[in-house]
Order: sequence, then C-alpha cells, then structure tokens
Amino acid sequence: MKSKRKKILKKLLYWLLLLPILLFGVLILIIYIKQDDIIQSQLDTMNKEHKGLLKIGDTHLAPFENFPDISFKIDDVRIYETQDEQAKAILDVKDIYIGFNIWDILKGNYDVHSLLIEDGYFNLVLHKDGTNNIQNALATTEEANDSEEIHIHLQSIELKNLDIHKYDEATKMDVETYIYWAEGGFKTGNGLINAHIDTDFNLNIFDDGDTTYIHDKHFEFHTDVHINDKTGLVTIDPSGITMEHGDFEIEGSVDTKNDMTVDLSISGTKPNFDMFIAFAPHELVPVLERYKNAGKIYFNAQIQGPTAHGKMPFLDAKFGASEAFLENTQKAKIVDNMGFETHFTNGEK
Repeated sequence: MKSKRKKILKKLLYWLLLLPILLFGVLILIIYIKQDDIIQSQLDTMNKEHKGLLKIGDTHLAPFENFPDISFKIDDVRIYETQDEQAKAILDVKDIYIGFNIWDILKGNYDVHSLLIEDGYFNLVLHKDGTNNIQNALATTEEANDSEEIHIHLQSIELKNLDIHKYDEATKMDVETYIYWAEGGFKTGNGLINAHIDTDFNLNIFDDGDTTYIHDKHFEFHTDVHINDKTGLVTIDPSGITMEHGDFEIEGSVDTKNDMTVDLSISGTKPNFDMFIAFAPHELVPVLERYKNAGKIYFNAQIQGPTAHGKMPFLDAKFGASEAFLENTQKAKIVDNMGFETHFTNGEK
C-alpha cells in the first residue's frame, strides 16, 4: 500500500511540475505565432493615427528579457517627423524591447507594459516657428480625431547608451545629453502623466558649434514629475541631483507651452568644496581636486522666467562657506579658518 501511495504521489508531483511548464510552452508558442500580428497592429496604428512615420527592422520574441512580461525585440527602430521621404530621423536606435502582459495578449489587448531602448540617438529640434519635431510627429491625423483617450500604465522604461540632442534653430544652441542608463515608469489618464525617473548621464552644451561652460559634466538625477497634458505644466517634486561630486536638491515647475518658463529652486549643503568644484570649468577640475579641503558649504538659487527662443530667465544665487580650509598637500601650505558669502544675480540691480 505504501509503495502504491508513493507512486501516486510521485506521478501527482510530476504532473504538478510538468503542467505549468507545458502551459507556459503553449502560451509562448501562441504568442510566437501571433508576434507579427501584434507588432504590425501597433505599427499600423501609429502610422495611421499620427503624422510622423515609424519604421522597424526584424522582430524577435524575447520571453525572458522583461519577465514576467513577454517581450519582443525590435531591431533598427526609426521615427521620422513626417511621412515624407526627405524627412530626417528623430530617433534611430539599434534595439527596443517592448513588454506586454501575457494574459492581455491572449485577450487581444496589446497595451505596452515595459520598454527597454538601447544604443542609438534621439534628436529633438525646436523649429523657428515655435513647433518641434516631436510635436509634429505626434500630431494626430483625421483618422485619430474620433478615437478615445488612451490610458497607459508603463510600469518600466529603461534607456541605455542613448545620445540625446536638443537643437534650437533660432539660437543655434545644442544641448547634448548622453544617457549611460535611465529607468523609471509612468501612468497616464485624465490628461495627466505621473512619472518617476532615475538616470546617470553626461551633459554638453554647444553654442553655434562651440563648447560652453557646461562641457562633459557628469550628472545623476532622481525625481518624480507630474505633467498636465492640457496646460503643458511639468511639476517637479523635491528631487536629488548630483553634478560631478556636488549634491543638490531641486523642485519647481516648467511651463512647456509658455516659452519653457521655469520656476525652480535649487539648494545644497556639503562638508567640503565638492559643490564649488562641480561648477568649475572642466579643465580646472583636476587642479582643484589636488587640494585637501573641508568646511560648511552652502548653495541656494532661484531660477524664474522663460528659457526658449534665446530668452534668459531671472537667476538669483547665494553661496558661501564658513570654518573652511584649503591645503596644498604637495607644497605643505594651508589656508585655514576661511569664510565667505557670495551673491550673484542677472537682475536689473
């Protein structure tokens, strides 16, 4: 009797283990068969409802890339401002992984849950007429005017090795952000977008092709933002930002539909001079880092006003130090018990 029970238990255990594997295998097979329909339906919808053009290369099933979501790897993804043959690419990346919920797919619901974008570039161009290429590409066609509002819950988005440029045709200013990695997610609904972002990047600003003060600066940024799609107002929760070795807190808002008008507060404290070194020109940083230093360092700034079309916002900054010292260890010289207070503004007075 005992041996029979053991055999029955073994068979039961065997089937309990085997059935989920078989079920998963069947689901993968179904999705593999349907993958062309899934990707093509998304591609056709995008190109039909928007004035921009989306082109893709080969697609592959990648079931474990964003597990438990089922992902598709799409090669050579390109987005153009218009569907004209002469249109320039806004985005050109090597790989994009798009993740869907497996049960949603079986129901015919192809809402995107996760995105992983790797290796490529993204060019945002601000045109002289006040529009930009992203805005033009996402402009809806007549076929999309009667469609219902789409609610998206993108639980996870990751960027790796992405070179992002924002070029202003009027001022010839080019802001380059090279993202080593970034991850986050967002929810949309009722005209609102709530997003969380963590990122590590290098920043360069070029003025008519020439390098500026912001050159090869390393940043880390951790924030939660809220975007009102109707008003264009972006609200930034109290967030942490690191520039070089300097740590700061930033909060405020950006009005994207009103000359990119900003209202930002930036502050920071540090027990050494890392904050000041962060603001130094790139070529001076190695020199400054030779000095041993310490002190009570602070930085507080307000930035308010429009920033688009060559406009300069109002800037008011206060920074200083107390109980500070600098020591040149190579020459055994020290400046001790140092303190200073500094105020800078570009206002009328």
